[in-house]
Formats: sequence, structure tokens, C-alpha cells
Amino acid sequence: RQTIGDLLRRLGSAVDAVADGNEAVEMIKKSDYELVISDIKMPGKNGYEIFSAAKDKSPELPVMLMTGFGYDPNHSIVRARKEGLAAVLFKPFKVDQLLDEIRKALGADA
Repeated sequence: RQTIGDLLRRLGSAVDAVADGNEAVEMIKKSDYELVISDIKMPGKNGYEIFSAAKDKSPELPVMLMTGFGYDPNHSIVRARKEGLAAVLFKPFKVDQLLDEIRKALGADA
């Protein structure tokens, strides 16, 4: 969370990083974002619940999920992909991969 936030801040992005899924959902409800990036496994609410909160607020809001686990017992990735997930990043991933997926999600040209 901190590493990605620091990287994106250095590149000129405004970033809100939160400690858990409950806080993420609250921030989504009260703030406007251009992109949401969330881990699938988090305390409080999981990545799919964060994805759903973002889509409930703004169906066009791109959401990227990331995971360090190969197995997804709640099928968060499958469900979210069916509902418009912008990207999934499997940890560990390279900075270039993260930035490419962000550009795609935001519709920016490389």
C-alpha cells in the first residue's frame, strides 16, 4: 500500500491510502476518484466489496484489484471481471506492469 502510494505521488498523482477495507469503502462514498486500486485480501472488507462500493457510486470508475494469492476462495476476481474490473495484478509485479495497467484503466495512451 505504502510503496504504491509513494510511487504514484512521486509521479504527480493525488493518493489516499487506507489501512483496511472499511475505511476504503467510506472514502469511496465521500470522495471522487479517477481510479481505485485495492488488494483482494484486506481486514474489514475484501477487494470485491471495495470493487462493488466503487461501482455502486460510479459505474464507470475503473477499479484494479491485486493479490498475492493464487487461489481466490471467494471468486472475487471472476465476479469482478464479469462486472467490469479494469485489471488484476498478481504479486509480485513490476512497476512497469502497474503503470501500464493504470494507463489502460484510465484510458491514457502509453
